[in-house]
Amino acid sequence: MVVELRFYEYITNFLEERVRTLFSYPGEQIYKLFEEINNSKIKNIVAADERGAGFMADGYARISNYFSVCLATAGPGGCNLTTPLATAYKDSSSVLAITGRPTRKYIGENYFQELNLDFLNFHKGFFVNEPKTSYLEKSLSLLEYKKPVHLNIPSDVLEEEVCEVQYTEEREEREFKEVEGDLLLVGQGIYGTLTYKEILKINKLLSKFPVATTFPARGVVKEEENIGLVGRRGDIESLKKAKKIINLGASLSYNTYVESLREELLKKTINLDIQRINYSELKNLIKNLNIDFSYDIKKRTFKAKGDYSRKVEALINNLPEDSILVLDAGKHTVFTSLLKTCNIPKSIIASHSFGCMGFSLPGSIGVKFATEDFKIDREVVSISGDGGFIMNIQELKVVSQHNLKILFVVFENNKLANFCRIENPDFIKIAEAFGIEGYRVESLEEIEDYVKDYLKGNKPLILSIKVEDEDLPKPNT
Repeated sequence: MVVELRFYEYITNFLEERVRTLFSYPGEQIYKLFEEINNSKIKNIVAADERGAGFMADGYARISNYFSVCLATAGPGGCNLTTPLATAYKDSSSVLAITGRPTRKYIGENYFQELNLDFLNFHKGFFVNEPKTSYLEKSLSLLEYKKPVHLNIPSDVLEEEVCEVQYTEEREEREFKEVEGDLLLVGQGIYGTLTYKEILKINKLLSKFPVATTFPARGVVKEEENIGLVGRRGDIESLKKAKKIINLGASLSYNTYVESLREELLKKTINLDIQRINYSELKNLIKNLNIDFSYDIKKRTFKAKGDYSRKVEALINNLPEDSILVLDAGKHTVFTSLLKTCNIPKSIIASHSFGCMGFSLPGSIGVKFATEDFKIDREVVSISGDGGFIMNIQELKVVSQHNLKILFVVFENNKLANFCRIENPDFIKIAEAFGIEGYRVESLEEIEDYVKDYLKGNKPLILSIKVEDEDLPKPNT
């Protein structure tokens, strides 16, 4: 007797072989798949909102350097994934988003929750009008480019018998010729398809070169021994002095090549194509690099002077060096970036290109689940301003439900940058409502005491740190 395999069963089996955890919010048009996943070995984390599910998937993919999955229903469910998928696109994160759709006969009609969701295809996306296996295989291949992929599936297609369509892609290992330059610029593209453990080996591979990095690649080499961050909030002199820059995985955004120097820098840059690079290829490439670095660089330094920056510094100094700091968007992001020395990859995870507020809280949840799945023994710390923290505060439900040991730090200055003042709720009472311990912090000394106690325990903590407003130092432009 031949047992028919429905498409929702095939998708679940496909994912079950490849992922341990995914993030979702259920709905009518996606329910068959949601229910099947719930009955599988996959840990299905139900967020409080689809935005939360999307940001959790993003955080999971960032720290693991593996693809992640989020699931949402048709119409408003899919719409709520817009900002998370835009963030994954701009910040280069491998998120597979699966959304629902009404049955095919209602596509394009004025039907309940019917809406064309092609606007979610920021990089690649497919309207799945037949239950073909090739959609999943092709998506898996596309995710290696570190961009989101969207599958929009009508509910009746989910229940049809699966149609096996083979997808093949031939790939040969690349060989790299000798390349000469006098400055090596490393971006997050160097992570390629490497595993987390392989990423930790990059520092040794590059040990004979002084390395400059982009923001998302910070820590790929030890910053205390290298040039480190360059660009808008980093060193600019090394870029100016270099005669030939070898670009290894940097997108060369305006944050790295700033406006005033951009055209000059682009002319003297050699771009190496390392998309989807594996560890063997990377070793071969690095053997063929010839970097003649022959000038002195004086590192740009920042000293904390005001109340805000000094409290950020106190937090950093009392955390383990290998902590994963998941940043939101705001002044705390700049102060943390300037004060933190990154000697380990993925020390800072942030919406570095899109600058998305509301990312840190749910993003840190995804990071935490990934550290558990991939056995990454590092503390996870979410750092937000008061404006960003409240944007996805409902996701504390997930933290409480799963007792996730995450330190949530809210720097509270009652301002949205220099735009306007805001009135905040009592964050400690909100913590209590979710069953999470929380404290209001006024002084520098209290930060040390609370962080030390947190590190000894095994449960989440929220610290609401009152800070006086402070101007940011001027960036390179």
